[in-house]
Amino acid sequence: MKFNKQIAIILVLLSMLLSAIGVAVYFYNQKQEVIKSNSRLVKIFVAKDNIKKDTQITEKHIKQTTIAKQFVLTKPLLKKEILGKFAKEPIYKNEAFLKEKLSTKIQEKKKEKAIDYKYNSYNMQFKLFKNPNYSLEPNDIIKIISVYPSGTKEEAKEMASPDYAVQYVAKNIRVLGFLNDGKATEKSIIKKKIKKLVKKQQVEEIIEIKSQELILDIKQDILLSLINDYNKGKQLWMVESKFEDEEEPEEKVVEEPVKVVKKIKRKYTPRSYPIRWYKPKSSSSMKTATISYSNDTDIKETKKAKIVSSFVKECSQKENLLLVKSSKAYLRKNPSIRAKIHRKVYKNYVIPYTSISRINPSWFVICDGSYIQSKDVKEISYDEYKKLRK
Repeated sequence: MKFNKQIAIILVLLSMLLSAIGVAVYFYNQKQEVIKSNSRLVKIFVAKDNIKKDTQITEKHIKQTTIAKQFVLTKPLLKKEILGKFAKEPIYKNEAFLKEKLSTKIQEKKKEKAIDYKYNSYNMQFKLFKNPNYSLEPNDIIKIISVYPSGTKEEAKEMASPDYAVQYVAKNIRVLGFLNDGKATEKSIIKKKIKKLVKKQQVEEIIEIKSQELILDIKQDILLSLINDYNKGKQLWMVESKFEDEEEPEEKVVEEPVKVVKKIKRKYTPRSYPIRWYKPKSSSSMKTATISYSNDTDIKETKKAKIVSSFVKECSQKENLLLVKSSKAYLRKNPSIRAKIHRKVYKNYVIPYTSISRINPSWFVICDGSYIQSKDVKEISYDEYKKLRK
């Protein structure tokens, strides 16, 4: 029988084609099995709501849901493996329960490192401030500014965006750290990776947890003044700054350059400061007060009256006196070194005062209504003043 080459080639090609088809069918069936297996729904347990650290897990904390097997990132825990355990750390809503986050007992709290402070260590909530700065780090220096709407309350309500004036500035406040869920931390924002259920898919999500409070190194009287302002409806703002010298800044005098022909040595004569009684620039101030006649039925509306305060009289009283001990001191409109300077006085000025500032006890209210720092003066009696005059 004669061998036909063409038929042999056709048969070989046909067998190869059939083999290829068989392999393709096999892999197709395998892929369908994998797809079917991955699409199979798996029951898992997730947190019904946010769970705090050290909370014992009960039925009310968990809920069951189904998810495609392909989206399960870790081996799901059984219900009996979850109930009765304690949360090692916070577990968030819809987060799958993980073995690493559960414990059979409450974790012992580690001893926190002692915080080094100069004045007092106090906590202030971020929500107290109009502009909370979460980029702060330990040892940063901030200023805390108390502001209030200028004008009357009625005028502030009528204005869409009222102007604000500075009530008080606290500076050189050092940040010691932060509090997150009652635990001290060195970061104001903590990033954490969690496994969460989103649209029936278990995904890894990075969340940012902001600290609730700042730990500040702050003087007690300053803290009380700021909280007092806040409780009265004033706004608190924080500003990051550098450490500033708390002494009164010297005024800079810019002089025009002068050509010196010949240098003449002059003998230095120390400046003398004679005893002088303080006299106000103006003799009186005018204030408007509202008078209401509640007992008089004939008068239905309130009336306004002008009250004149005599600065001359106030500045002549001899009971409460201050003696300026600094070479020069500044009288300001408000009890703050940032406030506008009303006048400058020198050493040995005798100034009658009316009271100590309620806003900042380190300032005196003098007879013409302006303020002077207590570090620049000392209290004296009228008899001491007469002795100094001799």
